[in-house]
Amino acid sequence: MAKIFESLPQVPAQPPPPLPTSITLESGAPTALRVIHLETEQNDEERRRQIAANKYGGFCVHVFIAAMLCIMLVVLFFAAPLGQDDMLGKTSAERMEHQRRYFEAKEARLRLGGRMEMSPLEEVANGRLMAVKMEDEEVHSLWKNYHSQPPPFLQNHNISETDLYGLLRSMPKGGLLHIHDSGMMKVDVLIGLTYRDNLWVCVNREQGFEDFRFSKTYPHVKPTVETEYQCTWMLLSNFFHYEDRSIYEAKLRECLLIKPEGYASSSDLSRHLRRAQRLIHGLVTYKPMWPNFLGTMLQDFHDDGVQYVELRSSLPILYDLEGSNYTILDTASAMVSAVKVFKSAYRDFIGIKLIYAPFRDFNDTRINQYLENARILKSHFPDFFAGFDLNTFGDECNLPLLGRATQLLNVGKDIDFYFHAGESMCPDSYRPDANLIDAFLLDSKRLGNSLNVPLHPEIMKALKSLQVAVELCPLSNHYLQYYNDFRQHPAAYLIAAGFPVVIGSDYPYFWNSAPLTNDFYVTFVGVVTGFNNLRVLKQLAVNSFLYSSLSHRERKLAMAKWQCSWNRWIKSFVNTTKQ
Repeated sequence: MAKIFESLPQVPAQPPPPLPTSITLESGAPTALRVIHLETEQNDEERRRQIAANKYGGFCVHVFIAAMLCIMLVVLFFAAPLGQDDMLGKTSAERMEHQRRYFEAKEARLRLGGRMEMSPLEEVANGRLMAVKMEDEEVHSLWKNYHSQPPPFLQNHNISETDLYGLLRSMPKGGLLHIHDSGMMKVDVLIGLTYRDNLWVCVNREQGFEDFRFSKTYPHVKPTVETEYQCTWMLLSNFFHYEDRSIYEAKLRECLLIKPEGYASSSDLSRHLRRAQRLIHGLVTYKPMWPNFLGTMLQDFHDDGVQYVELRSSLPILYDLEGSNYTILDTASAMVSAVKVFKSAYRDFIGIKLIYAPFRDFNDTRINQYLENARILKSHFPDFFAGFDLNTFGDECNLPLLGRATQLLNVGKDIDFYFHAGESMCPDSYRPDANLIDAFLLDSKRLGNSLNVPLHPEIMKALKSLQVAVELCPLSNHYLQYYNDFRQHPAAYLIAAGFPVVIGSDYPYFWNSAPLTNDFYVTFVGVVTGFNNLRVLKQLAVNSFLYSSLSHRERKLAMAKWQCSWNRWIKSFVNTTKQ
Protein backbone atom coordinates (compact mmCIF):
# COMPACT_ATOMS: atom_id res chain seq x y z
CA MET A 1 0.00 0.00 0.00
CA ALA A 2 2.83 2.41 0.77
CA LYS A 3 4.38 1.74 -2.58
CA ILE A 4 1.14 2.59 -4.26
CA PHE A 5 0.97 5.99 -2.52
CA GLU A 6 4.63 6.73 -3.33
CA SER A 7 3.90 6.29 -7.02
CA LEU A 8 1.11 8.89 -7.04
CA PRO A 9 1.70 12.57 -7.96
CA GLN A 10 2.26 14.87 -5.02
CA VAL A 11 -0.58 17.33 -4.51
CA PRO A 12 -1.50 19.55 -1.57
CA ALA A 13 -3.36 17.67 1.11
CA GLN A 14 -7.08 18.25 0.88
CA PRO A 15 -9.89 16.56 2.77
CA PRO A 16 -11.65 14.05 0.59
CA PRO A 17 -15.09 15.02 -0.59
CA PRO A 18 -17.92 13.56 1.40
CA LEU A 19 -19.18 10.24 0.09
CA PRO A 20 -22.74 9.13 -0.18
CA THR A 21 -23.76 7.27 2.94
CA SER A 22 -25.27 4.48 0.92
CA ILE A 23 -21.89 3.36 -0.45
CA THR A 24 -20.07 0.59 1.51
CA LEU A 25 -16.27 0.78 1.27
CA GLU A 26 -14.28 -2.39 1.06
CA SER A 27 -10.72 -2.82 2.29
CA GLY A 28 -9.08 -1.39 -0.92
CA ALA A 29 -11.61 1.26 -1.57
CA PRO A 30 -9.95 4.35 -0.13
CA THR A 31 -6.87 3.95 -2.35
CA ALA A 32 -8.95 3.55 -5.49
CA LEU A 33 -11.10 6.52 -4.68
CA ARG A 34 -8.02 8.66 -4.04
CA VAL A 35 -6.58 7.83 -7.40
CA ILE A 36 -9.87 8.70 -9.12
CA HIS A 37 -10.07 11.95 -7.17
CA LEU A 38 -6.55 12.96 -8.20
CA GLU A 39 -7.28 12.33 -11.89
CA THR A 40 -10.37 14.52 -11.57
CA GLU A 41 -8.27 17.32 -10.08
CA GLN A 42 -5.84 17.08 -12.97
CA ASN A 43 -8.75 17.37 -15.44
CA ASP A 44 -10.13 20.38 -13.56
CA GLU A 45 -6.72 22.04 -13.62
CA GLU A 46 -6.49 21.51 -17.36
CA ARG A 47 -9.94 23.00 -17.80
CA ARG A 48 -8.96 26.00 -15.72
CA ARG A 49 -5.91 26.56 -17.88
CA GLN A 50 -8.00 26.32 -21.08
CA ILE A 51 -10.61 28.70 -19.69
CA ALA A 52 -7.88 31.14 -18.74
CA ALA A 53 -6.34 30.84 -22.19
CA ASN A 54 -9.71 31.38 -23.85
CA LYS A 55 -10.38 34.38 -21.69
CA TYR A 56 -6.97 35.80 -22.58
CA GLY A 57 -7.47 35.06 -26.27
CA GLY A 58 -10.92 36.58 -26.21
CA PHE A 59 -9.55 39.62 -24.50
CA CYS A 60 -6.88 40.00 -27.21
CA VAL A 61 -9.47 39.65 -29.96
CA HIS A 62 -11.63 42.31 -28.35
CA VAL A 63 -8.63 44.58 -27.97
CA PHE A 64 -7.69 44.02 -31.62
CA ILE A 65 -11.23 44.77 -32.84
CA ALA A 66 -11.40 47.87 -30.69
CA ALA A 67 -8.05 49.05 -32.04
CA MET A 68 -9.16 48.53 -35.64
CA LEU A 69 -12.38 50.42 -35.01
CA CYS A 70 -10.39 53.30 -33.56
CA ILE A 71 -8.11 53.35 -36.60
CA MET A 72 -11.09 53.31 -38.96
CA LEU A 73 -12.73 56.14 -37.09
CA VAL A 74 -9.53 58.17 -37.31
CA VAL A 75 -9.22 57.47 -41.06
CA LEU A 76 -12.85 58.38 -41.66
CA PHE A 77 -12.49 61.47 -39.56
CA PHE A 78 -9.50 62.75 -41.50
CA ALA A 79 -10.84 61.61 -44.89
CA ALA A 80 -14.22 63.29 -44.40
CA PRO A 81 -14.86 66.69 -45.94
CA LEU A 82 -14.83 68.21 -42.46
CA GLY A 83 -11.89 66.14 -41.24
CA GLN A 84 -9.51 69.00 -40.69
CA ASP A 85 -8.59 70.48 -37.36
CA ASP A 86 -9.51 74.01 -38.35
CA MET A 87 -13.07 72.91 -39.16
CA LEU A 88 -13.86 72.54 -35.48
CA GLY A 89 -13.89 76.28 -34.99
CA LYS A 90 -15.73 77.18 -38.19
CA THR A 91 -19.28 78.39 -38.59
CA SER A 92 -21.97 76.31 -40.23
CA ALA A 93 -21.71 78.37 -43.42
CA GLU A 94 -17.93 77.87 -43.55
CA ARG A 95 -18.25 74.14 -42.99
CA MET A 96 -20.85 73.89 -45.76
CA GLU A 97 -18.61 75.84 -48.14
CA HIS A 98 -15.77 73.46 -47.33
CA GLN A 99 -17.99 70.46 -48.06
CA ARG A 100 -19.08 72.02 -51.32
CA ARG A 101 -15.48 72.48 -52.47
CA TYR A 102 -14.69 68.90 -51.47
CA PHE A 103 -17.45 67.38 -53.58
CA GLU A 104 -16.81 69.72 -56.52
CA ALA A 105 -13.14 68.68 -56.54
CA LYS A 106 -14.06 65.01 -56.32
CA GLU A 107 -16.52 65.24 -59.21
CA ALA A 108 -14.02 67.23 -61.26
CA ARG A 109 -11.53 64.36 -60.94
CA LEU A 110 -14.23 61.89 -62.00
CA ARG A 111 -15.39 63.91 -65.01
CA LEU A 112 -14.12 63.17 -68.52
CA GLY A 113 -10.61 64.56 -68.75
CA GLY A 114 -10.50 65.27 -65.00
CA ARG A 115 -7.32 63.23 -64.57
CA MET A 116 -5.76 64.32 -67.85
CA GLU A 117 -2.22 65.57 -67.30
CA MET A 118 -1.37 68.92 -68.85
CA SER A 119 1.99 70.48 -69.63
CA PRO A 120 2.67 74.06 -68.51
CA LEU A 121 2.19 75.23 -72.10
CA GLU A 122 -1.14 73.40 -72.29
CA GLU A 123 -2.25 75.13 -69.10
CA VAL A 124 -1.50 78.47 -70.75
CA ALA A 125 -3.44 77.38 -73.84
CA ASN A 126 -6.35 76.32 -71.64
CA GLY A 127 -6.56 79.79 -70.12
CA ARG A 128 -6.48 81.40 -73.54
CA LEU A 129 -9.16 79.01 -74.84
CA MET A 130 -11.52 79.85 -72.01
CA ALA A 131 -10.94 83.56 -72.62
CA VAL A 132 -11.86 83.17 -76.28
CA LYS A 133 -15.02 81.29 -75.32
CA MET A 134 -16.09 83.95 -72.84
CA GLU A 135 -15.69 86.68 -75.46
CA ASP A 136 -18.27 84.95 -77.67
CA GLU A 137 -20.54 83.74 -74.86
CA GLU A 138 -23.69 85.29 -76.29
CA VAL A 139 -23.05 83.77 -79.71
CA HIS A 140 -22.57 80.35 -78.13
CA SER A 141 -25.72 80.29 -76.00
CA LEU A 142 -27.37 77.19 -77.39
CA TRP A 143 -30.15 76.91 -74.86
CA LYS A 144 -32.18 80.05 -75.59
CA ASN A 145 -35.43 79.97 -77.55
CA TYR A 146 -35.26 76.29 -78.38
CA HIS A 147 -37.60 74.81 -80.96
CA SER A 148 -37.60 72.16 -83.66
CA GLN A 149 -35.75 74.35 -86.15
CA PRO A 150 -31.94 74.26 -86.49
CA PRO A 151 -30.11 75.27 -83.29
CA PRO A 152 -29.86 79.04 -82.85
CA PHE A 153 -26.10 79.11 -83.29
CA LEU A 154 -26.53 77.58 -86.76
CA GLN A 155 -29.66 79.53 -87.69
CA ASN A 156 -28.84 83.03 -86.47
CA HIS A 157 -25.04 83.15 -86.48
CA ASN A 158 -22.28 82.22 -88.87
CA ILE A 159 -20.26 80.29 -86.31
CA SER A 160 -17.58 79.42 -88.86
CA GLU A 161 -16.41 83.03 -88.55
CA THR A 162 -16.02 82.98 -84.76
CA ASP A 163 -12.63 82.60 -83.10
CA LEU A 164 -13.71 79.57 -81.10
CA TYR A 165 -14.87 77.68 -84.19
CA GLY A 166 -11.60 78.50 -85.94
CA LEU A 167 -9.63 77.13 -82.99
CA LEU A 168 -11.63 73.92 -82.89
CA ARG A 169 -11.38 73.43 -86.64
CA SER A 170 -7.59 73.74 -86.58
CA MET A 171 -7.29 71.52 -83.49
CA PRO A 172 -6.09 67.96 -84.18
CA LYS A 173 -9.22 66.06 -83.13
CA GLY A 174 -7.76 62.58 -83.57
CA GLY A 175 -10.11 60.01 -85.04
CA LEU A 176 -13.67 60.09 -86.36
CA LEU A 177 -15.25 56.76 -85.40
CA HIS A 178 -18.87 57.24 -86.48
CA ILE A 179 -19.56 58.57 -89.96
CA HIS A 180 -21.27 57.19 -93.09
CA ASP A 181 -19.82 57.54 -96.58
CA SER A 182 -23.14 58.80 -97.97
CA GLY A 183 -22.99 61.73 -95.53
CA MET A 184 -19.64 62.93 -96.92
CA MET A 185 -20.59 64.64 -100.19
CA LYS A 186 -21.59 68.31 -100.26
CA VAL A 187 -25.06 68.90 -101.66
CA ASP A 188 -23.89 71.57 -104.11
CA VAL A 189 -21.29 69.16 -105.50
CA LEU A 190 -23.91 66.42 -105.86
CA ILE A 191 -26.25 68.77 -107.70
CA GLY A 192 -23.40 69.68 -110.04
CA LEU A 193 -22.87 66.02 -110.89
CA THR A 194 -26.44 65.74 -112.13
CA TYR A 195 -25.70 67.99 -115.13
CA ARG A 196 -23.31 65.44 -116.66
CA ASP A 197 -24.17 63.52 -119.78
CA ASN A 198 -25.84 60.11 -119.82
CA LEU A 199 -27.55 60.54 -116.46
CA TRP A 200 -30.94 58.96 -115.91
CA VAL A 201 -33.31 59.68 -113.05
CA CYS A 202 -36.06 57.46 -111.67
CA VAL A 203 -39.14 59.64 -111.04
CA ASN A 204 -41.99 58.57 -108.77
CA ARG A 205 -45.69 59.38 -109.12
CA GLU A 206 -45.32 62.62 -107.13
CA GLN A 207 -42.56 63.80 -109.51
CA GLY A 208 -39.97 63.12 -106.80
CA PHE A 209 -36.60 61.45 -107.33
CA GLU A 210 -35.82 57.91 -106.19
CA ASP A 211 -32.55 56.98 -107.91
CA PHE A 212 -29.85 58.10 -110.38
CA ARG A 213 -27.93 56.06 -112.91
CA PHE A 214 -25.33 56.90 -115.58
CA SER A 215 -26.04 54.77 -118.64
CA LYS A 216 -25.84 54.80 -122.45
CA THR A 217 -29.21 53.06 -122.69
CA TYR A 218 -32.36 52.71 -120.65
CA PRO A 219 -31.32 51.38 -117.21
CA HIS A 220 -32.90 48.05 -116.43
CA VAL A 221 -32.61 48.58 -112.69
CA LYS A 222 -35.59 47.58 -110.60
CA PRO A 223 -36.12 48.48 -106.95
CA THR A 224 -35.94 45.62 -104.51
CA VAL A 225 -38.91 44.59 -102.40
CA GLU A 226 -37.35 46.08 -99.28
CA THR A 227 -37.02 49.59 -100.75
CA GLU A 228 -40.77 50.08 -101.03
CA TYR A 229 -40.91 52.57 -103.90
CA GLN A 230 -42.00 52.71 -107.53
CA CYS A 231 -40.61 54.96 -110.22
CA THR A 232 -39.99 55.34 -113.95
CA TRP A 233 -36.59 55.97 -115.57
CA MET A 234 -36.05 58.96 -117.87
CA LEU A 235 -33.09 60.94 -119.13
CA LEU A 236 -32.53 63.89 -116.83
CA SER A 237 -31.94 66.17 -119.81
CA ASN A 238 -35.50 65.39 -120.93
CA PHE A 239 -36.81 66.09 -117.46
CA PHE A 240 -35.72 69.72 -117.82
CA HIS A 241 -38.20 70.12 -120.67
CA TYR A 242 -40.98 69.78 -118.10
CA GLU A 243 -39.53 71.56 -115.10
CA ASP A 244 -37.44 74.67 -114.55
CA ARG A 245 -33.90 74.02 -113.35
CA SER A 246 -34.28 76.18 -110.26
CA ILE A 247 -37.36 74.20 -109.24
CA TYR A 248 -35.47 70.97 -110.00
CA GLU A 249 -32.54 71.96 -107.81
CA ALA A 250 -34.79 72.98 -104.94
CA LYS A 251 -36.63 69.67 -105.17
CA LEU A 252 -33.37 67.67 -105.28
CA ARG A 253 -31.95 69.63 -102.37
CA GLU A 254 -35.07 68.75 -100.38
CA CYS A 255 -34.46 65.06 -101.14
CA LEU A 256 -30.87 65.20 -99.93
CA LEU A 257 -31.17 67.34 -96.79
CA ILE A 258 -33.01 66.84 -93.51
CA LYS A 259 -36.24 68.86 -93.26
CA PRO A 260 -36.03 71.44 -90.44
CA GLU A 261 -39.69 70.94 -89.56
CA GLY A 262 -39.01 67.26 -88.85
CA TYR A 263 -40.89 64.08 -89.73
CA ALA A 264 -44.13 62.50 -88.58
CA SER A 265 -42.53 59.25 -87.44
CA SER A 266 -39.27 57.36 -87.29
CA SER A 267 -40.43 55.33 -90.31
CA ASP A 268 -40.86 58.50 -92.38
CA LEU A 269 -37.43 59.67 -91.33
CA SER A 270 -35.93 56.28 -92.17
CA ARG A 271 -37.47 56.31 -95.66
CA HIS A 272 -36.04 59.77 -96.28
CA LEU A 273 -32.54 58.70 -95.21
CA ARG A 274 -32.68 55.55 -97.32
CA ARG A 275 -33.72 57.54 -100.39
CA ALA A 276 -31.02 60.17 -99.83
CA GLN A 277 -28.35 57.48 -99.58
CA ARG A 278 -29.72 55.75 -102.71
CA LEU A 279 -29.58 59.00 -104.71
CA ILE A 280 -26.04 59.77 -103.57
CA HIS A 281 -24.74 56.27 -104.30
CA GLY A 282 -26.35 56.37 -107.75
CA LEU A 283 -24.20 59.41 -108.56
CA VAL A 284 -20.87 58.63 -106.88
CA THR A 285 -20.66 54.87 -107.60
CA TYR A 286 -20.41 55.44 -111.34
CA LYS A 287 -16.95 53.92 -111.70
CA PRO A 288 -15.16 57.06 -113.01
CA MET A 289 -16.73 59.10 -110.18
CA TRP A 290 -15.84 56.86 -107.25
CA PRO A 291 -12.09 57.73 -106.97
CA ASN A 292 -12.89 61.45 -107.18
CA PHE A 293 -15.51 61.10 -104.45
CA LEU A 294 -13.04 59.26 -102.21
CA GLY A 295 -10.31 61.84 -102.79
CA THR A 296 -12.66 64.73 -101.97
CA MET A 297 -13.85 62.93 -98.84
CA LEU A 298 -10.31 62.32 -97.58
CA GLN A 299 -9.35 65.93 -98.22
CA ASP A 300 -12.39 67.14 -96.27
CA PHE A 301 -11.41 64.93 -93.33
CA HIS A 302 -7.85 66.24 -93.27
CA ASP A 303 -8.87 69.89 -93.64
CA ASP A 304 -11.13 69.49 -90.62
CA GLY A 305 -8.37 68.25 -88.32
CA VAL A 306 -9.27 64.55 -88.58
CA GLN A 307 -6.30 62.18 -88.88
CA TYR A 308 -8.01 58.79 -88.64
CA VAL A 309 -11.45 57.52 -89.72
CA GLU A 310 -13.53 54.41 -89.20
CA LEU A 311 -15.96 54.75 -92.10
CA ARG A 312 -19.32 53.00 -92.16
CA SER A 313 -20.28 51.94 -95.66
CA SER A 314 -22.59 49.44 -97.32
CA LEU A 315 -19.93 49.21 -100.06
CA PRO A 316 -22.28 50.09 -102.92
CA ILE A 317 -21.66 48.22 -106.16
CA LEU A 318 -19.75 50.22 -108.80
CA TYR A 319 -21.11 50.27 -112.35
CA ASP A 320 -20.21 51.63 -115.80
CA LEU A 321 -22.01 53.13 -118.79
CA GLU A 322 -22.48 49.73 -120.41
CA GLY A 323 -24.50 48.51 -117.44
CA SER A 324 -21.80 46.21 -116.05
CA ASN A 325 -21.67 45.83 -112.28
CA TYR A 326 -18.59 45.16 -110.21
CA THR A 327 -18.19 43.58 -106.77
CA ILE A 328 -17.79 44.81 -103.22
CA LEU A 329 -14.13 43.79 -103.46
CA ASP A 330 -13.69 46.28 -106.33
CA THR A 331 -15.38 48.99 -104.24
CA ALA A 332 -13.18 48.23 -101.22
CA SER A 333 -10.02 47.97 -103.34
CA ALA A 334 -10.65 51.45 -104.77
CA MET A 335 -10.95 52.76 -101.19
CA VAL A 336 -7.66 51.15 -100.14
CA SER A 337 -5.87 52.57 -103.18
CA ALA A 338 -7.26 56.07 -102.58
CA VAL A 339 -6.11 56.03 -98.96
CA LYS A 340 -2.59 54.93 -99.93
CA VAL A 341 -2.29 57.77 -102.43
CA PHE A 342 -3.58 60.30 -99.90
CA LYS A 343 -1.25 59.12 -97.11
CA SER A 344 1.74 59.49 -99.41
CA ALA A 345 0.82 63.16 -99.87
CA TYR A 346 -0.12 63.83 -96.21
CA ARG A 347 2.27 62.05 -93.86
CA ASP A 348 0.32 63.05 -90.76
CA PHE A 349 -2.83 61.27 -91.98
CA ILE A 350 -3.11 57.91 -90.22
CA GLY A 351 -5.64 56.21 -92.48
CA ILE A 352 -9.11 54.70 -92.77
CA LYS A 353 -10.66 51.44 -91.63
CA LEU A 354 -13.97 50.07 -92.87
CA ILE A 355 -17.00 49.13 -90.80
CA TYR A 356 -19.16 47.23 -93.26
CA ALA A 357 -22.69 48.51 -92.57
CA PRO A 358 -25.33 47.31 -95.04
CA PHE A 359 -29.06 48.05 -94.78
CA ARG A 360 -30.96 46.07 -92.23
CA ASP A 361 -34.13 44.77 -93.88
CA PHE A 362 -37.40 43.94 -92.22
CA ASN A 363 -37.09 40.17 -92.19
CA ASP A 364 -33.32 39.69 -91.88
CA THR A 365 -33.25 37.43 -94.93
CA ARG A 366 -29.96 38.94 -96.09
CA ILE A 367 -27.95 38.73 -92.89
CA ASN A 368 -26.29 35.47 -93.92
CA GLN A 369 -25.12 37.11 -97.14
CA TYR A 370 -23.97 40.21 -95.26
CA LEU A 371 -21.91 38.10 -92.86
CA GLU A 372 -20.39 36.18 -95.75
CA ASN A 373 -19.45 39.50 -97.39
CA ALA A 374 -17.83 40.57 -94.12
CA ARG A 375 -15.75 37.38 -93.99
CA ILE A 376 -14.64 37.87 -97.59
CA LEU A 377 -13.66 41.49 -96.90
CA LYS A 378 -11.68 40.50 -93.82
CA SER A 379 -9.82 37.76 -95.69
CA HIS A 380 -8.89 40.08 -98.58
CA PHE A 381 -8.27 43.28 -96.60
CA PRO A 382 -7.38 42.27 -93.01
CA ASP A 383 -5.73 45.63 -92.22
CA PHE A 384 -8.54 47.66 -93.77
CA PHE A 385 -11.60 45.79 -92.48
CA ALA A 386 -12.55 46.76 -88.90
CA GLY A 387 -15.93 45.16 -88.28
CA PHE A 388 -19.62 44.82 -89.02
CA ASP A 389 -22.75 46.86 -88.33
CA LEU A 390 -26.37 46.87 -89.50
CA ASN A 391 -27.60 50.33 -90.50
CA THR A 392 -31.10 50.93 -89.12
CA PHE A 393 -31.47 54.58 -90.20
CA GLY A 394 -32.97 55.25 -86.78
CA ASP A 395 -35.90 52.88 -87.37
CA GLU A 396 -35.52 50.53 -84.41
CA CYS A 397 -39.23 50.99 -83.78
CA ASN A 398 -40.19 48.68 -86.65
CA LEU A 399 -37.16 46.51 -87.34
CA PRO A 400 -36.70 43.14 -85.61
CA LEU A 401 -34.60 43.08 -82.44
CA LEU A 402 -30.94 42.27 -82.83
CA GLY A 403 -31.33 39.21 -80.64
CA ARG A 404 -33.82 37.73 -83.11
CA ALA A 405 -31.09 37.47 -85.77
CA THR A 406 -29.70 34.17 -84.51
CA GLN A 407 -27.05 34.19 -87.25
CA LEU A 408 -25.21 36.84 -85.24
CA LEU A 409 -24.85 34.45 -82.31
CA ASN A 410 -22.77 32.04 -84.39
CA VAL A 411 -20.21 34.50 -85.73
CA GLY A 412 -17.82 33.93 -82.82
CA LYS A 413 -14.62 35.96 -82.61
CA ASP A 414 -14.04 36.11 -86.37
CA ILE A 415 -15.80 39.46 -86.87
CA ASP A 416 -16.06 42.41 -84.48
CA PHE A 417 -19.44 44.12 -84.11
CA TYR A 418 -20.05 47.90 -83.92
CA PHE A 419 -23.83 48.05 -83.68
CA HIS A 420 -26.21 51.00 -83.74
CA ALA A 421 -28.45 50.41 -80.73
CA GLY A 422 -30.66 52.35 -78.32
CA GLU A 423 -31.11 55.40 -80.55
CA SER A 424 -34.78 55.57 -81.50
CA MET A 425 -37.58 57.23 -79.57
CA CYS A 426 -40.35 54.67 -80.05
CA PRO A 427 -43.86 54.59 -78.54
CA ASP A 428 -42.80 51.20 -77.22
CA SER A 429 -39.54 52.05 -75.45
CA TYR A 430 -38.82 48.36 -74.96
CA ARG A 431 -37.54 47.94 -78.53
CA PRO A 432 -34.56 50.33 -78.56
CA ASP A 433 -33.73 49.38 -74.98
CA ALA A 434 -33.80 45.67 -75.86
CA ASN A 435 -31.54 46.35 -78.86
CA LEU A 436 -29.11 48.09 -76.55
CA ILE A 437 -28.94 45.07 -74.25
CA ASP A 438 -28.68 42.71 -77.23
CA ALA A 439 -25.80 44.71 -78.71
CA PHE A 440 -23.96 44.50 -75.39
CA LEU A 441 -24.57 40.75 -75.09
CA LEU A 442 -23.36 40.27 -78.67
CA ASP A 443 -20.06 41.83 -77.58
CA SER A 444 -20.33 44.99 -79.67
CA LYS A 445 -16.99 46.78 -79.35
CA ARG A 446 -18.70 50.18 -79.32
CA LEU A 447 -22.34 51.28 -79.29
CA GLY A 448 -23.49 53.68 -81.99
CA ASN A 449 -25.76 56.60 -81.00
CA SER A 450 -26.86 54.84 -77.80
CA LEU A 451 -28.91 57.63 -76.29
CA ASN A 452 -30.66 55.28 -73.85
CA VAL A 453 -27.54 54.05 -72.04
CA PRO A 454 -28.16 56.14 -68.88
CA LEU A 455 -31.53 54.38 -68.45
CA HIS A 456 -29.76 51.07 -67.80
CA PRO A 457 -27.53 51.34 -64.72
CA GLU A 458 -26.41 47.69 -64.78
CA ILE A 459 -25.54 47.76 -68.47
CA MET A 460 -23.85 51.11 -67.96
CA LYS A 461 -21.79 49.72 -65.09
CA ALA A 462 -20.75 46.74 -67.21
CA LEU A 463 -19.90 48.94 -70.22
CA LYS A 464 -17.70 51.17 -68.10
CA SER A 465 -16.00 48.20 -66.48
CA LEU A 466 -15.31 46.60 -69.87
CA GLN A 467 -14.38 49.97 -71.42
CA VAL A 468 -16.99 49.79 -74.19
CA ALA A 469 -17.36 53.30 -75.56
CA VAL A 470 -20.56 55.03 -76.73
CA GLU A 471 -20.40 56.88 -80.05
CA LEU A 472 -22.18 60.22 -79.65
CA CYS A 473 -23.27 62.37 -82.61
CA PRO A 474 -25.01 65.38 -80.99
CA LEU A 475 -25.95 67.27 -84.15
CA SER A 476 -27.37 64.14 -85.72
CA ASN A 477 -29.39 63.54 -82.54
CA HIS A 478 -30.81 67.06 -82.89
CA TYR A 479 -31.66 66.96 -86.58
CA LEU A 480 -33.12 63.47 -86.34
CA GLN A 481 -35.48 64.82 -83.66
CA TYR A 482 -34.15 63.05 -80.57
CA TYR A 483 -33.02 66.13 -78.59
CA ASN A 484 -33.52 69.86 -78.81
CA ASP A 485 -31.73 71.12 -75.73
CA PHE A 486 -28.14 69.93 -75.68
CA ARG A 487 -27.94 70.48 -71.93
CA GLN A 488 -30.35 67.55 -71.57
CA HIS A 489 -28.44 65.32 -73.97
CA PRO A 490 -27.35 62.01 -72.38
CA ALA A 491 -23.80 62.90 -73.31
CA ALA A 492 -23.84 65.56 -70.58
CA TYR A 493 -24.34 62.89 -67.92
CA LEU A 494 -21.92 60.42 -69.51
CA ILE A 495 -19.18 63.05 -69.71
CA ALA A 496 -19.82 64.17 -66.14
CA ALA A 497 -19.54 60.55 -64.97
CA GLY A 498 -16.27 59.97 -66.82
CA PHE A 499 -17.90 57.36 -69.06
CA PRO A 500 -15.93 56.24 -72.16
CA VAL A 501 -17.37 58.29 -75.04
CA VAL A 502 -16.23 59.32 -78.52
CA ILE A 503 -17.67 62.08 -80.71
CA GLY A 504 -18.88 61.32 -84.23
CA SER A 505 -20.94 63.15 -86.84
CA ASP A 506 -23.07 60.50 -88.64
CA TYR A 507 -24.17 62.31 -91.87
CA PRO A 508 -22.64 65.80 -91.46
CA TYR A 509 -23.29 67.06 -95.00
CA PHE A 510 -27.00 66.33 -94.65
CA TRP A 511 -27.14 69.47 -92.46
CA ASN A 512 -24.19 71.35 -94.02
CA SER A 513 -21.75 70.66 -91.17
CA ALA A 514 -18.02 70.02 -91.25
CA PRO A 515 -16.91 66.39 -90.87
CA LEU A 516 -16.29 66.75 -87.11
CA THR A 517 -15.70 70.36 -85.99
CA ASN A 518 -19.39 71.26 -85.64
CA ASP A 519 -20.05 68.28 -83.39
CA PHE A 520 -17.01 69.13 -81.26
CA TYR A 521 -18.30 72.70 -81.07
CA VAL A 522 -21.78 71.60 -79.94
CA THR A 523 -20.28 69.21 -77.39
CA PHE A 524 -17.89 71.82 -76.00
CA VAL A 525 -20.38 74.68 -75.84
CA GLY A 526 -23.79 73.08 -75.45
CA VAL A 527 -23.29 69.68 -73.79
CA VAL A 528 -20.34 70.13 -71.44
CA THR A 529 -21.38 73.75 -70.67
CA GLY A 530 -19.76 75.08 -67.48
CA PHE A 531 -17.23 72.25 -67.13
CA ASN A 532 -15.63 72.64 -70.54
CA ASN A 533 -11.90 73.21 -70.86
CA LEU A 534 -8.93 72.00 -72.85
CA ARG A 535 -8.75 68.81 -70.81
CA VAL A 536 -12.13 67.68 -72.14
CA LEU A 537 -11.11 68.35 -75.74
CA LYS A 538 -7.81 66.54 -75.30
CA GLN A 539 -9.50 63.56 -73.64
CA LEU A 540 -12.03 63.29 -76.48
CA ALA A 541 -9.19 63.24 -79.01
CA VAL A 542 -7.30 60.59 -77.02
CA ASN A 543 -10.48 58.51 -76.64
CA SER A 544 -10.80 58.32 -80.42
CA PHE A 545 -7.65 56.19 -80.41
CA LEU A 546 -8.19 54.32 -77.16
CA TYR A 547 -11.57 52.96 -78.29
CA SER A 548 -10.74 52.51 -81.97
CA SER A 549 -10.28 49.22 -83.80
CA LEU A 550 -6.56 49.89 -84.19
CA SER A 551 -4.21 47.15 -83.03
CA HIS A 552 -1.82 47.88 -80.18
CA ARG A 553 1.01 48.63 -82.61
CA GLU A 554 -1.19 50.75 -84.89
CA ARG A 555 -2.57 52.67 -81.93
CA LYS A 556 0.92 53.45 -80.65
CA LEU A 557 1.99 54.84 -84.02
CA ALA A 558 -1.27 56.78 -84.42
CA MET A 559 -0.95 58.37 -80.99
CA ALA A 560 2.62 59.43 -81.78
CA LYS A 561 1.50 61.15 -85.00
CA TRP A 562 -1.41 62.84 -83.25
CA GLN A 563 0.76 63.99 -80.34
CA CYS A 564 3.13 65.73 -82.74
CA SER A 565 0.22 67.52 -84.40
CA TRP A 566 -1.26 68.41 -81.00
CA ASN A 567 2.02 69.89 -79.70
CA ARG A 568 2.38 72.01 -82.85
CA TRP A 569 -1.19 73.25 -82.45
CA ILE A 570 -0.67 74.17 -78.79
CA LYS A 571 2.47 76.17 -79.61
CA SER A 572 0.78 77.94 -82.52
CA PHE A 573 -2.29 78.70 -80.42
CA VAL A 574 -0.29 80.21 -77.56
CA ASN A 575 1.93 82.22 -79.90
CA THR A 576 -0.96 83.69 -81.90
CA THR A 577 -3.32 84.60 -79.04
CA LYS A 578 -2.99 87.64 -76.84
CA GLN A 579 -2.05 87.54 -73.17
